[in-house]
Amino acid sequence: MICLKSRKWSGTPRNLRVAQRVRGTARKFRSAPLAALCKTYSGTDFLPLCSSTASTTRLLVSMLNFRYNSVMYEWRFRITPGIIPQPLLETSYFAGWGRIPRLTKTFVRENELLIHTNSCNSGTVHVPMVHAPLGVVMESTESLLSRHAPYLLVRELARGALGRCYRRLFDWQMVGFIQPEELEERIAEIAQRFSCAVVQDPFLPEIEQEFVEILDDIALLIVEENREFAEQSLSWRTRNDERLPIVLGIGTNARHFESLQNFDAYAKLLQDSFHVVQHTPTWRELEPQPGQFDWEHLEKHLTTPFRFGFHIVFGPLISFNVDTIPEWLLPKLPEEGYFETRATRFVNTVAERYGHLAHSWILANRFVDQSLSDMPPERSLGLIRMLAQQLRSRGIESPLIVGISQPWGEYALQQTPSWEQVQIAETLMGCRDIDTFLLEMDIGCGKHLTLPRDPMCIGNMIDQWSFLGKKIYISLSIPSAGAPILTTSELAPEILWSEEKQRIWTETLLLTLLGKRMVRGIFWSCLQDPVTPSDVSAGFDYGLIDAQQALKSAFKHFSAIRRNLLQ
Repeated sequence: MICLKSRKWSGTPRNLRVAQRVRGTARKFRSAPLAALCKTYSGTDFLPLCSSTASTTRLLVSMLNFRYNSVMYEWRFRITPGIIPQPLLETSYFAGWGRIPRLTKTFVRENELLIHTNSCNSGTVHVPMVHAPLGVVMESTESLLSRHAPYLLVRELARGALGRCYRRLFDWQMVGFIQPEELEERIAEIAQRFSCAVVQDPFLPEIEQEFVEILDDIALLIVEENREFAEQSLSWRTRNDERLPIVLGIGTNARHFESLQNFDAYAKLLQDSFHVVQHTPTWRELEPQPGQFDWEHLEKHLTTPFRFGFHIVFGPLISFNVDTIPEWLLPKLPEEGYFETRATRFVNTVAERYGHLAHSWILANRFVDQSLSDMPPERSLGLIRMLAQQLRSRGIESPLIVGISQPWGEYALQQTPSWEQVQIAETLMGCRDIDTFLLEMDIGCGKHLTLPRDPMCIGNMIDQWSFLGKKIYISLSIPSAGAPILTTSELAPEILWSEEKQRIWTETLLLTLLGKRMVRGIFWSCLQDPVTPSDVSAGFDYGLIDAQQALKSAFKHFSAIRRNLLQ
């Protein structure tokens, strides 16, 4: 078998033309040995430009580099039914370089988990598991090669969790983290248990259960280690009674207009907890017809926050998805330059009307997942750069923010993106007019949401984006009810989200974010749970106030942070 990973043509232009003539025929030979392919084509008029068997072989290899990107490679894992619920196993995926997800097909058999992907490189496999106190959290293996013999899933997950924890602790110690003796003894004890279990017969049920218990202990240890690191970091940053330069914000959007209906009743609580309010209707709502703007709705919902002294964050002005782009504009997206002209005119109109009121501007989001097929990354990023320059040329000095949806790249599980995240990050880094990245970490189950990950993994992701040298804002929300994954099966109560889990996640993640020097803003993306039947049935309950207008327990953490730590 040939396992080729290149997707680019590596032959000469002349041979490219020949390969293009035969690539359709080659589809049926994907599983054939190279010798058989050479024999099949060496005496035909398909290869008139090849003068030798060697050149024939080189041509076929180059031609197959074109077509082998659809070959699926398999990672096999032995599982014991009941240890990890099947609905969780079905959401497992493969990740390649940088732990960026790859297009994955997952199958669960009686005693096996099969991961199929078109990447022949080594990579990590990510599987959701249930751990106290956070509930469902994504676990991952170390880098594994595809092989015929199955791996033992829980053993590889335990190896991956232990290795990830040790590497992160080493990074922290390099910047001055002092690990408490108790935690150091605990991780040494867990490593000793893993070393003893890994040399035992993996088919023994008690050995497999030992790996599960090791995973539970590591998950709890990670939460405690992360808390200790964050507290040490905060202690250093506030050593001279300094206040942190972090902005807390609360968000409302078109789906949750009810959030502002009771703003008056909660004004004092919100003033004690947040600095800014983010609320801007979509482009579709503001410009329902070309050149005809409807400002009434926006100004109606801005009056109350202004009256109570809140700053306003405008945006995202341009959200690259079919639900927010004006309907009259969608058919004209393929026309070169038309979308850019209309978007520039819209942004300039909004800036002219409200530029003196904005605390900051979120220029765009949802361009990373490339949900608009007619707006490839080079086009959308070029537009974002142009919009930033336009706003600066108008004398706007407020921070200009770009939203990064799903920073772990879950969108790549739906389709293979044309640009990798690192390419997008490098392009944005070169735009000096953009001040800030907004990492949208709306945790939950859904096409545009972020899968739940432990706080150590979240901190690592923020550090990676911080290396680009721009300030970081975080858009955060955590559900208080519903399922953590998309499934038609019934899940056990300990798997489901709850208000208590929302509180624990909120406390843990806020502490993690406050310990990051480059984090300058934290926005909770939804003030109140929706009350419309369609949204309630869909499980959109990310608010800090429930549909019955009662405060949730997670709300108090924002008040305590604003009072004790922030400017």
